[in-house]
Amino acid sequence: MPPIDSNATTQLVLIAGAGGLVLDMMTLWEDSKKKKADQTQKNLVFWVFFIFWPFAGAGLAWLYIVDGSTLRPLLAFSVGLSAPATLQAMISRSATAPAPQPQSPSE
Repeated sequence: MPPIDSNATTQLVLIAGAGGLVLDMMTLWEDSKKKKADQTQKNLVFWVFFIFWPFAGAGLAWLYIVDGSTLRPLLAFSVGLSAPATLQAMISRSATAPAPQPQSPSE
């Protein structure tokens, strides 16, 4: 595996984080067009995830880079945008995996 360029890595991780932030901003924009009664409540949980998604996108981009995958700026941005869907798919796959069966004691 070729050495990781820390400057390029930082740029790509920031671009992915920007993708997550754009996702958050689009969510706010779409919500602002709804009637007040239909808008999402902006409580603590909302704001925690508002901050979390850009970091999740940046973290996924970093994982791609550390794994040795070739990541270009547009793909990094897309990784940030799709972080919620990517993580939801990963979690739902692991949650539906069959639990290991306990081993019976051998005699």
